[in-house]
Amino acid sequence: MDTDFDMEDDANYEPNGPQEPTSENWEEFWQSSTARNAEAMREAGKDPNAPYKKTLNKYGQEIKAGMPKDSKLLCCGCGIPVSLQYECCQCLEIFRDRALRTANDDWERTFWCSGDCYKAHWEEHKHKHGPSKAGPSKMDSRIHEFEAAKGYGALWDSQNLKRLNFVKCEPFF
Repeated sequence: MDTDFDMEDDANYEPNGPQEPTSENWEEFWQSSTARNAEAMREAGKDPNAPYKKTLNKYGQEIKAGMPKDSKLLCCGCGIPVSLQYECCQCLEIFRDRALRTANDDWERTFWCSGDCYKAHWEEHKHKHGPSKAGPSKMDSRIHEFEAAKGYGALWDSQNLKRLNFVKCEPFF
């Protein structure tokens, strides 16, 4: 099989398991896949028949593709309106890693008004960088596990294209 995805690196890969369609037609394949995904959700303690639960940030904004759906960016620390200039490097790296492995994940990228605000709210914010999981869902029966972000707190300054490191912002461990 010619693909960019290396299934052997996936912790949940089963060589002859559910990923290999065995049905003769699309309808049978879809029904069996949906049933397997629902069973995986039940095994993980989720209700496959529950309505889609929106991901909200601490200001009550719905998150879609890492950003507030209403496009109103608020500082993750103090809540004032901000631009895309200062973004938490660890949150951006976690978002990238999760987006590569999960199809429907609404991990929140975080933006800040300044380095001072980032440092002032670091103790609360750093817990977002801990180990996490995603799935299973109706579309993907696998459970994806992610390690804690490494390194000290840092902001990406998109206007000046540089990383602002904060040594006093110790990593989550």
